[in-house]
Amino acid sequence: MSSFGAEHAFYRERIPEQFNRTLARQRERARTDADAARVLEEMEAVRTSIVVEIDRNGATDRHVFDIERGVMRHVETPGRPPFLILGHAHEDFENLRRECGDSLLGFLGSLAGLGEEMRLTSQRVRSLRELRGSLVFERTGPGGFKLFASFGMERPEPEPRATIRLDDMVHARLRSGELDPQDAFMDGLIEIRGDMEMAIGLALAALSPE
Repeated sequence: MSSFGAEHAFYRERIPEQFNRTLARQRERARTDADAARVLEEMEAVRTSIVVEIDRNGATDRHVFDIERGVMRHVETPGRPPFLILGHAHEDFENLRRECGDSLLGFLGSLAGLGEEMRLTSQRVRSLRELRGSLVFERTGPGGFKLFASFGMERPEPEPRATIRLDDMVHARLRSGELDPQDAFMDGLIEIRGDMEMAIGLALAALSPE
C-alpha cells in the first residue's frame, strides 16, 4: 500500500475503530463498576466534531470526524462546530502514528502519561474548547514530528500561541507511565514556549480526572 493509501485508511478506518473500541470497553466495565458507569455517561454525552488537516506539499487533505453519543464516524463535513482541529505535514505521518497510536488524542494521552487511551468525555471537551487558541506539540529527537492543534476555533490561527516540546526519551517515559507528567513539567523536562497560560491549560485539561 502506498504512503497515501496507508494514511487514508488510517484516518478513515483505524481512527474511528480505535475510538469506538475504547467506548465498547468502557461499556463493558460499566456493567459492574459504578465509577466506570459514571465515566461512560460522560463519554456518551459527547456530541462534537474533530478535523484533521494534512499538508501535502502545499495541498491540504482533510479528514472529518463526527462524534454523536460517544460514537465516532468519519464523515465528509462536520455536523457540529469542531472543538479540535489538528494539522501535520504528510512527512510526519509515520512518526505520528508510531508515537501516538491509533488515537487523535494520543498526544494528550502522552501529556497525561496515559499513552493512547485518552477517553473523551463531555467535561474534557468543554475544557479543551475553552482554550480558544492554537499551539504546537513537538516531539524532538529521532522520529520526531510536529502536531498543530487548535481548540475551540473555526479555523487555526496564522501563528500558534505556544509550543510544547519534549524529546524522545521523555515522551517514551511518559507513555510507559514511568514518568509522572506533573514531575516532568516541574522539572523542566517538558519545554513550553510562548503563551504559558494556554499551554498549562492544555496540560491541566489532559491531566484532569474523567
